[in-house]
Amino acid sequence: MSFQSQINYNWPVGFPGDVASANPTRTAIAGALGHRAGAGGVTIGNFAWAQSDGVTVLNKPDPSNASASPTGFVIRDNSAIIAGFNQGSTMTMNPGFMVTLKTGGDFFALVSADTITGQGVFASTTDGSIKTAPVGSPPDGTVATGWVVAKGAPAGQVSIISGPLAPISFAATPQLNK
Repeated sequence: MSFQSQINYNWPVGFPGDVASANPTRTAIAGALGHRAGAGGVTIGNFAWAQSDGVTVLNKPDPSNASASPTGFVIRDNSAIIAGFNQGSTMTMNPGFMVTLKTGGDFFALVSADTITGQGVFASTTDGSIKTAPVGSPPDGTVATGWVVAKGAPAGQVSIISGPLAPISFAATPQLNK
């Protein structure tokens, strides 16, 4: 077991991947085999893409469609296992584990730069991490998610991001066509 290295004087605002409000949420619909973390696992609190088989989920787009928007946001539903000897915590879903991808709702997310309410949320195509910028101006190496910053935060802190709750068209989710 690792040794405690931090003491919080106050409760944290939220934890990356957690639901941030009592508002409705929307889940990506998976096939009969569900969505499962691919090789290397999937990082909780980041965006992820269902790969061309419709089952495997990674924090990067399928090579056959590298500019695709992510399938959803990986939520923290306490299904990751701390498997490393002396590992204190993990934000990685082990390969083969079921992954829940949210396509809408309000969630806590760790931000790498200062965020302002109303900014657009973009997903890195290398690791699914969250980048923010004015809506319609994606930073290099990212794709649009359709999500926005609902509550800004300083860099390295937890922000609230909000995704749309309108249905996604069947044609926009090709993994369901199988």
